[in-house]
Amino acid sequence: MGTPVHTPSGGPSLLTERGPMEPVREMEFTAHFARADGECAAEAAAVEVTRVIDAPPSFVAPVLDAGRSASKCLLARSAADTCRIVLTADLTGITVAATDDVKVSLDSCDQAGARNLPLLAVVDGLNVHHGPDGHVWVVWKGSWRRVDAT
Repeated sequence: MGTPVHTPSGGPSLLTERGPMEPVREMEFTAHFARADGECAAEAAAVEVTRVIDAPPSFVAPVLDAGRSASKCLLARSAADTCRIVLTADLTGITVAATDDVKVSLDSCDQAGARNLPLLAVVDGLNVHHGPDGHVWVVWKGSWRRVDAT
């Protein structure tokens, strides 16, 4: 994926409820949190990554809920000192992942992130993956709103 794309402050949004704005095809936003700070820090990280979406609350709320649920699920399965919330957006949809893998981006290459990891479990609609190096990925995938044909 390369360098993450960040929405410039005061500039136009690059991410709406209908997907990334052209010419952007994919982007990633990450917020780290300390495990010692628990669910409060995880929720703050989830809020931070969802702030990049310029969309009504009816769209953002389920994405934020997914971030909360994914981080809670991760905290129950990992003892890592530092974790992160990763929001990835591309033309196919929006993905929220909580992981204790703080070095590798979600889609940086075929062998990295959760994309090609075996599915260990499905917990409340979240896919839980374990990597060969012991990292845990808890992933939620959502769809963009479609533009009406009217």
